[in-house]
Amino acid sequence: MATKKSAGDLKEAGLKGKKVFVRVDLNVPLDDNFNITDDTRIRAAVSTIKYLMGHGSKVILSSHLPGIEELVKKLKARNTDVYLISEGFRQMINHVASILGIPQENIFANQLLFGSSGEFLGFDVNEPTWRSEGKVTAVQQIRKVKGYKALVMTGDGATDLEDFVRH
Repeated sequence: MATKKSAGDLKEAGLKGKKVFVRVDLNVPLDDNFNITDDTRIRAAVSTIKYLMGHGSKVILSSHLPGIEELVKKLKARNTDVYLISEGFRQMINHVASILGIPQENIFANQLLFGSSGEFLGFDVNEPTWRSEGKVTAVQQIRKVKGYKALVMTGDGATDLEDFVRH
C-alpha cells in the first residue's frame, strides 16, 4: 500500500516524470450560475500543485463534489444533458437516477441477468460497463451518438482515474 506523504516530504528526484495523484478539497460554494463565491480551498491547494509540477511531475487532481442533486438540477435547468455512468448495478442505480431525474436512456450501468427461477445468469454484455474500462467506452459512445465536442465528468474514485489516465 502507498504511504501518504505531504508535498514537502517528496524530493525532486522522486517526482521527475512521475504521475502524482493528489486528493484536494474543492468543496467550494457556488452561486446559481456555477460561479465560485469563495475560492479559499482552491488557493490552499495551489502551492502543492505548483511544487509538484515545478519538480517535473504530472499532477492528477481528484476531489469530491457534494450536493449532486442540486448540481443535476442546475445543469438540467441549463438544458445540459446529464448521464449516470457507473460500474455499479443498474437495479440499484435506477433508483438514484429516478431521484435525480435522469432518464433511463442516460444510464450506463451493469445489468444483472436472472433466470425465471431467480438464479444469476451473468451480466448484460450490451452494457459497456460490464467489462474493464467500460466507463471510457460509455463516454466514447455518448460522444459519438450525440456529437459532443466536450464533456465534463465527475468521478467517484480511483477506477475512474485509472481508466481515463490511460486514454
